[in-house]
Amino acid sequence: MKIAELEKISGVPRSTIHHYVNFGLLHRPAKSGQTMAEYDQKHLQRLEAIQRIKLDYLKSAKTSRIPLDHIKYKLSESYSLVKPAAEAKPRPESNGRKGSKKKEEIIEATLKIYAHRGYYLTNIREITQAVGISSPTFYRYFKDKRELFVETIEYVVKNFKKEIRAAVKNEKDPSRRSKIMFEIFYSHYSKIGEILNQLRSGVIIGDPWAKERLSRLYGEMMENLIKEIQGAIKNGIIRPVNPVLLAYFNLAINEAAMHLSSMDSSFTIHDAMYFVGDMLNNAFLTEEGKKNFNIFYKFREPETK
Repeated sequence: MKIAELEKISGVPRSTIHHYVNFGLLHRPAKSGQTMAEYDQKHLQRLEAIQRIKLDYLKSAKTSRIPLDHIKYKLSESYSLVKPAAEAKPRPESNGRKGSKKKEEIIEATLKIYAHRGYYLTNIREITQAVGISSPTFYRYFKDKRELFVETIEYVVKNFKKEIRAAVKNEKDPSRRSKIMFEIFYSHYSKIGEILNQLRSGVIIGDPWAKERLSRLYGEMMENLIKEIQGAIKNGIIRPVNPVLLAYFNLAINEAAMHLSSMDSSFTIHDAMYFVGDMLNNAFLTEEGKKNFNIFYKFREPETK
């Protein structure tokens, strides 16, 4: 687009756009002639990010003059999601056990910060301070905070799925497999739930990337459970239903049960687990399935008096 069009769409005067380009807040447009230049969608996204930074600054500042250095810093930290490709700099790979350990430290610290501030309010400075590293060190491992978020999701899901696969590998009994999968889900839920909450927040505020990632995350989490349900239907244990719908329904009710047990001490997680199991078994198991799952109740831990 020509600068006149960018000026009209963004509401930013062309003199300000030129100033941003000269200062490095915007990447230079592509030359289409000796005196002509073409701007693109990334310029518009960048201008929108700058406007958000200015509005945030004005909420707490006592002056209406916003330092350009402050805008540049915020673009590199909280608003790095719209960095133009031309500005991206290759970073050295951090290989080996030491590099992997440091990445895990950053991810673990980030998960704790998300629990208090959420992804959208967290900036890179807070993360580096929590880990005790510098910003340049952070950029050795992650391009920006969105890449960190993506790797955080992958880290949490990878560990969750790996533990489930190992735990049920040699277990053939369906009731024991169900119990094992629930307990592993519960043990990982503090991290899984936090990731889900951040993505759900992004969906609520209209972030299309969050919607796509949430859909993909659900798919990755549900993969093992859907296969379990498909196998149970094939073996006549569960009546013919849509395995995807049943898997999602199971996730929703498990989450609700976990929230209840965390808020009300009169309900333990075991109470919740067996209530969910009893309800799902009676709703979806065939008569043959109920015979197979009778053993499920033998695993219930004795009531404490």
